[in-house]
Amino acid sequence: MQRHVLLSACVLACAGFLPTPALSDGATAPTGTPPPQIYHIVTTALCSRLHGTVRPAVAMVLQNDQKIAKSPPLFARYRRAMLESGSDSINTSTPETDMTLQQMSYLVSPTARNLISAQTLLDDPKLTSSTGNSADDATLALIRKQLLETIAFQSAALDIINGFVQTQQLGELQHIGTDYIAAIQTSDSTAQIAQEHPNQFQDPNAPGIPENPYAFDVAQIPGLAVGYNPITRLLEGLQWLKTETSKREDAAGKTIGDALSQCGK
Repeated sequence: MQRHVLLSACVLACAGFLPTPALSDGATAPTGTPPPQIYHIVTTALCSRLHGTVRPAVAMVLQNDQKIAKSPPLFARYRRAMLESGSDSINTSTPETDMTLQQMSYLVSPTARNLISAQTLLDDPKLTSSTGNSADDATLALIRKQLLETIAFQSAALDIINGFVQTQQLGELQHIGTDYIAAIQTSDSTAQIAQEHPNQFQDPNAPGIPENPYAFDVAQIPGLAVGYNPITRLLEGLQWLKTETSKREDAAGKTIGDALSQCGK
């Protein structure tokens, strides 16, 4: 938040101590219309960075919460459709499982873009450089740490969602027939090659965003192991990640709230 300071108040107050001009007959000269009061917007480096960098990063994190929250119901629907098909394996294909898998895939790209953009903002020198105030520097460093930890746990949730989607789609592709495999391996020079869109927040000359120092190994999620995983275990892993993410978001929210309270004075 920005603070508004009335800089002309002192000048106008001091004018009251000046002698009032008098007319020749001793009467007091009439006073004219006072000049308008001029306001100036003043902000500290801390408040400026909270508004310009931290605020959009937090908005992306909150958007990801909404995206990730849509995945457990989809996993539950996939499990139900799998059982209703008479199969006890996740490697099954029915209209409902295919549609559910497609809906899961819609969560991946926007979540990944938000994670990349949020971390890019948090790694920006505009946030990490010194403000000239050691206390403000410590506050911003703590906020950055808490938000990076939050992003790390959201990234782990994305790994579960995207890993399941990619595994199932690749499995379907491998079993759908040799015609599709041959089409992928074609040597036709006119074949379309998918190109990724550049990240608008990323310097095109940079190799990529730096590794998140708080990156979380998905294999460390309690009850979850790399390899074949029943849907129930995936749901339990997502719920655990949601709980851990909330803890870090609560801590970051308190720190940011305390910092913003200094900007409203």
